Amino acid sequence: MLTAHGGAEKTGRNTYAYFDAMKTRKMEAIEVDIHRVGGELVIAHIMPSLIKSRRIPLRYVFEYCKEYGFKVNCDVKRTGLVKYVVALAEEIGVTDKIYFTGSVSADDLKDLGDTVAYMNELFFGLKYPISVENMPKIKAYLDSFGIPNVKGINVSYVRVNDKILKKAQEIGLGVSLFTIDNEEKLKEFLQYDIDNVTTNLIDKALELREELAR
Repeated sequence: MLTAHGGAEKTGRNTYAYFDAMKTRKMEAIEVDIHRVGGELVIAHIMPSLIKSRRIPLRYVFEYCKEYGFKVNCDVKRTGLVKYVVALAEEIGVTDKIYFTGSVSADDLKDLGDTVAYMNELFFGLKYPISVENMPKIKAYLDSFGIPNVKGINVSYVRVNDKILKKAQEIGLGVSLFTIDNEEKLKEFLQYDIDNVTTNLIDKALELREELAR
């Protein structure tokens, strides 16, 4: 799967320009950063605008994905948001289109329902830093929560290498990589059997994936 990072192709992160530009592209997913302000779920990277009219509601994003068929990486920016995001997804009918990354806590996992999560390194890294030897331990730790929709890990591409990715594949640990904005690195990582690659260079990634498929 290819995910267009928020603001891909210099469109501006969490902006309407980003959504307008992504409509015609052929990746599988988009990415947004999620906060909750005054009981409303909105998208913003660090802090939502103080001016309500300038905030983009998450409802817009889910309705957009329903219309255009994209999945959406819900990068929650603090713990405790999963239950609210899932409730909105259920209301709009897009639970099959969202996956979580970001600040997902152990307590949040029970609220995933039918949605999917890839756990950021902060979730497991203090116990089991990323290494070839720790891949089975990371998988066992994630499995210990008994939540089958925890599919794997979401980590920076600089944290992995060939041996780590092959070990993850061998043991059935899903891997989502962010944010690969170098053409050579894109070409390298697109050749691995991993779940997802997130990039700002979505046009180049789509082109490379098509070339590799020939």
